[in-house]
Amino acid sequence: MKPIMRGIEALSTVAGKLSGYLMIPLTMVIVYTIVMRRFFSNAPDWGFEVPIFIFGISILLAGADVLRMKGHIAVDIINGHLPERWNRLLSTFALLLIIVVCTFLVFKGTGMAIESTHILERSSHQSSFNPQIWWFKWFIPLSGLLVWLQAWVEVYKVWRGGEE
Repeated sequence: MKPIMRGIEALSTVAGKLSGYLMIPLTMVIVYTIVMRRFFSNAPDWGFEVPIFIFGISILLAGADVLRMKGHIAVDIINGHLPERWNRLLSTFALLLIIVVCTFLVFKGTGMAIESTHILERSSHQSSFNPQIWWFKWFIPLSGLLVWLQAWVEVYKVWRGGEE
């Protein structure tokens, strides 16, 4: 079980690092768009949608790593007043909610991505850029699966007494 858990955590870490590195091209695209608009009055058509794609991918990929690092926002006032057993039950309940939501994201997201790929869906912004977006929709079930896997690792850790 440990090699599988380590593999899932390594995958979450890689996705998180990739998410962080995506901030570099995101910044470059935004700065380029601003400079072109401000100084040359000629903003590129893609200057609005490309940052949305990059930022969206970054946020989606970061989810599993944030869960692994326990970097999400949490209200821990209740946990300080509960016995260990109740803390485990509360943590398990929260993780099971995450698992249910991610299961929905994987199945519904896969269906939407398949349909989008089938019709070669394009952006709805009606700009002259008008990019295909079917490829972007595949990040929804992919990120849902990553978070789903990491949530199961976290459930295992809760009941095995933490990090192993």
